[in-house]
Amino acid sequence: MMTIIDKERYRRYKSARVGTDGHLLYELWLPFLLFGSMGAITWAIRGTGGWGGIDGTIVPGLTWGLLWYYICHRRGIDARGIVLWLGLGLALGGELGYGQYVSWIQGRFHAGDEVLYIEPWKGYAWFVICGIGWAAPGGIILGWAVNSTVSVRVWFVRIILIILFLSIILNLPLFGTGIINRLGTFFIKSSPGLLFPNASMNLYQGELDSHLLRTVYTNTQNFAALVWWLIALCISACQRDRATLMSGAVIGGGFGIGFALSAVWCLGYSFAPAYTDWWKIWELQSGFSLGILYVIVLYLFTGRLEESNGHGEKLKPVNSYQFRSFSVSQTVTTIFLAIGGFALIFVAGYEYFFWTGLLLALFYMVSLSAVSFFGTSDVTELRKRVSILYSVFLLIFILLHGATSRAGVLLELYDGEEVNQYAWPLERIMLFLPVALLLIFFTLKHLFRIYRSPSYSTIETRSLEVYMTDLFTFISFTGAISISGYSPWPSKIVVLYALLLFVALFAFTRINRHLTDIGI
Repeated sequence: MMTIIDKERYRRYKSARVGTDGHLLYELWLPFLLFGSMGAITWAIRGTGGWGGIDGTIVPGLTWGLLWYYICHRRGIDARGIVLWLGLGLALGGELGYGQYVSWIQGRFHAGDEVLYIEPWKGYAWFVICGIGWAAPGGIILGWAVNSTVSVRVWFVRIILIILFLSIILNLPLFGTGIINRLGTFFIKSSPGLLFPNASMNLYQGELDSHLLRTVYTNTQNFAALVWWLIALCISACQRDRATLMSGAVIGGGFGIGFALSAVWCLGYSFAPAYTDWWKIWELQSGFSLGILYVIVLYLFTGRLEESNGHGEKLKPVNSYQFRSFSVSQTVTTIFLAIGGFALIFVAGYEYFFWTGLLLALFYMVSLSAVSFFGTSDVTELRKRVSILYSVFLLIFILLHGATSRAGVLLELYDGEEVNQYAWPLERIMLFLPVALLLIFFTLKHLFRIYRSPSYSTIETRSLEVYMTDLFTFISFTGAISISGYSPWPSKIVVLYALLLFVALFAFTRINRHLTDIGI
């Protein structure tokens, strides 16, 4: 939920937003550059060796979440409870595939040993569908986080929707067979031409080769995600949930178009295949496009906030580690959020790093659950503090976890052929373990201080500005490490990383200067 915690600062922001000439420069255009540039770098990191589908998409998701939080903080708005859910919601789409669509937009369709013709528009159409599936859960869950004060009945429907989407991306069993496999079989038998190209050539009869199996699975899964998005929007409309309807439509539908337009870069393989890795250029633009959509939604949300939503209650100090009495409603809410976060974090790691993902999920669940037993009387405030701390921890952990894949190659600890995002030789473990333990130590240190001190989490704006700048630099450095040793990436892509970091810092400093000038 987004609430106003500093009414005076928010009044000044609203006054400047309405009465300042050229206010769109600071409300949209500079944030476009900031969110877009950092989104481009982190989306490209997601597509590099060291990160999988869901866990890799946490990187751009949490980066946008922290930017969202910072911009709101400067305006007197509390958005700490948004960050983790924005990141985890977007990450769910990372399991959807789209690789074969690159050849489709070039007019090539692979079936066995043959290369058949396909109308390029079909490739672009499927890019749109896949783009919607990637961004849809992020937009929907963001709306839920903003509009979180709803009835139990509404939350029950939301839980059903999440379970349904998890069933789609994880291909959970349905009567003994994966739900996507069962749906694919149904479409092959009933109407193959609806989802599968060149169905009129009877390609999907009998035993299918690897290319056709991939087409059936990927198209079925992406189509199911599209249907899920439409259902979620319809339910939001019926519930009059304007926040979810708006964010789901803008982010989901907008990225469908942005994803397809970004794929045009892949046509470069036909004209200048040796010039650069056009796939990486595509990823950079995809991240930039999605970052712009989050800015649009942020602009729409902050314009709708009313001061009546704000509450700036101070915490009541209590003795350190005092066992507190139960509040049934607060306890139930905390348990619900802890279990929901556990499930989403675990899903992010179950495929590529099962035990690490399980430990990360348990760490979150225990940390959040503890607020119902220790600390202050304001459980809602404690949940927000724990949530923002864990969000920063998870982003840095995932960055370090993936970066060690190429860092060891850069340091000549092992060859690139010995390691990928799934392989962990002893040298990589020894490289990752010290920094991971150090990160966990400092996180636990801050976590215990949050439980013990009611005023600990107060952050000065200037300090937060420095931390965000440090984060931008660390992310960009991680991106540069992650592509080291890949030819022809370093000579061209690293330069783009540096340029995008410059643009992000340029926009960030101008936004901060403007906010300081108007007294916030």
